[in-house]
Amino acid sequence: MTVIPELEFKERLDKLGFKQPRRFLINSAEDYRGAFPAVLKVSSEAITHKTEIGAVVGDIGTKSDFEDALKTMHTKFPNETIYAEEMARKGIEAIVGLIRDEQFGKLLLFGVGGFYSELIRDVTFKKVPIDRYDAEDALAELNFGRLFDGYRGLKANREVLIDLLLKISDFSAQNEFSQVDFNPVFIYEDDYLIIDAKLVV
Repeated sequence: MTVIPELEFKERLDKLGFKQPRRFLINSAEDYRGAFPAVLKVSSEAITHKTEIGAVVGDIGTKSDFEDALKTMHTKFPNETIYAEEMARKGIEAIVGLIRDEQFGKLLLFGVGGFYSELIRDVTFKKVPIDRYDAEDALAELNFGRLFDGYRGLKANREVLIDLLLKISDFSAQNEFSQVDFNPVFIYEDDYLIIDAKLVV
């Protein structure tokens, strides 16, 4: 199995119309032309858990902080591709994934995402392709599915989420993979953003 560098995969997702934060390939601090706060990330097939080793730095509030973070990242990862994104505002977090199972074939995974996703493991699986009924059923199967109606001042839109699940199902039919992870995906009142994306082939 091969991990596709995240930047390469995200560029493919752009062409397919998936929504993501504004992104810039970074060689120097001058290459960043987005708003602050920003996020710096290393894109490498050899690095899959970026947070643990400092390969992602978030909440960079100023150009000076950006320059410092970039210098540190260049020192730690001298031969790797670095890119930056505008830091997305918080939304209700979902995890959506695809796996290829030897017995069942291609499956869509959907659940509560973000930091707590591994702790509470509130996920469900559907064989793809799915239709709107399947997507609605996946939402109903989650113990914490009501989060996607909004929570603690964060508003979300179930129709936006359902449309995204259908779009990812379409992606599964047109592409080969061992595993795909979108975690987290921020769901908003009228839109969504895919924050992190991983493709294993």
